[in-house]
Amino acid sequence: MKTRPLSVLLAGALLFASCGDATDESADPGGDTATTFPAADRGWLEGDDLDWTGGGDVAGARGDLDMAAETAYSDDGGDVTDIGPIEPPIEPPIDDTPLRAGSIDDGDDVDAYLDYRAGVVESGVEVRPLDVRDSTVITVTGDNGLPVLDAIVEVVADGGAVALRTTADGSVRFAPAAMNLDGDTFSATVTVGEAVQSVEFALGAPSVDITVDAPGGHDGSVPLDVHFVLDATGSMGDEIARLRDNMTSVATQIAALPSAPDVRFGMTVYRDEGDLFVTRTFDLTDDLDAFLVALADVQADGGGDYPEALDEALADALEKPEWRRDGAVELLFVIADAPPQVGRDVQQPSTATAIAAAERGVKIFPVAASGTDDQAEYVMRELAFVTGGRFVFLSYGAGGSTATGDGTDITADDYDELPLDALVVRLVQDELSALTGVESQPVPTTTAPITTTTYEQ
Repeated sequence: MKTRPLSVLLAGALLFASCGDATDESADPGGDTATTFPAADRGWLEGDDLDWTGGGDVAGARGDLDMAAETAYSDDGGDVTDIGPIEPPIEPPIDDTPLRAGSIDDGDDVDAYLDYRAGVVESGVEVRPLDVRDSTVITVTGDNGLPVLDAIVEVVADGGAVALRTTADGSVRFAPAAMNLDGDTFSATVTVGEAVQSVEFALGAPSVDITVDAPGGHDGSVPLDVHFVLDATGSMGDEIARLRDNMTSVATQIAALPSAPDVRFGMTVYRDEGDLFVTRTFDLTDDLDAFLVALADVQADGGGDYPEALDEALADALEKPEWRRDGAVELLFVIADAPPQVGRDVQQPSTATAIAAAERGVKIFPVAASGTDDQAEYVMRELAFVTGGRFVFLSYGAGGSTATGDGTDITADDYDELPLDALVVRLVQDELSALTGVESQPVPTTTAPITTTTYEQ
């Protein structure tokens, strides 16, 4: 009988150790790891018991692999042959250097941003249609010169209207085509308590400023809801431990800010269809310790193909947590390296979530991790632009290498490089300082040299 080559089947799971000792973890060596979290407010909304292991095809995933028992099978269906243990490949040293990042605000140069979008579409990248041309930033200021949070801005045109809530800097972005309003002129009516003010503006006006007969700003501790959306698929394996550490640092620093915000933290983690789970949401809570316990055990696994369930995660992050809504600063940080499944029919695509977030005054700050391509960058920058946030991306030194697509128009001259946690905390500080009138504490801007590590196989 002709002997055919043997195929070696290896099973692996991406497992990451908890970065805190508050997690109650039981593990069977070589088997699954199950973790039980204490309830914190509503805790994990799908249930407090969460087994992170199993599910998904991690072939091609990056990160540490736990090698399972090795067995070879003959290709012609013959007897199983025990070929003994297979030595795993030599892994590179774990990169535990601090993550660094830059950020841009596409609202600073809308024409350049629209040119970027047009270029991506012309290059053949598949994107969902969302017309953000002719958009107008409407800013509401109180009679004390400070911005008004949660002012209701109703924009009316012939045959339709849309209501928007202002963010911490008193602004909303009105995108008529994306919000299904037609017309050459629009009327904006701002309501703040008993105060009402109306103005008219033309299609495509870059900005409209409205002052109302009511105080702006906020006295005392500012209510602040910060929700993280984290890609927990296998492709994040090389960075998720460091990203978790940064999120832990961010949460701790925000809770300790001198302005003493009344802060709550939550998170939505996601993978993709066919994995152990598609999305899991930990509700917003003021129990920082409980949040950090849950965060510490997030592990990367599954995924398979490049796009992931970002659509579903964004929708869940906006709808499932108990956001405070009125009177709170509400921020969504989306940490990912891949676009949504744009070819999949979903109940609420990212484009719809972007509009819904803008209407509800939730500002989105996407954070692009390594591996981000043109499609992912396009989606992330769209989320930030529509909601008034900034696009954040990991950066890798003076050479200008960034976690962006090949067709990006971002250059090294467009941003300052900071440690990721310092940058995110600074963005939150800026939101709070807009309301209080107190400037954010300065964060030194530095550019780290590019570091490369070589190792032998």
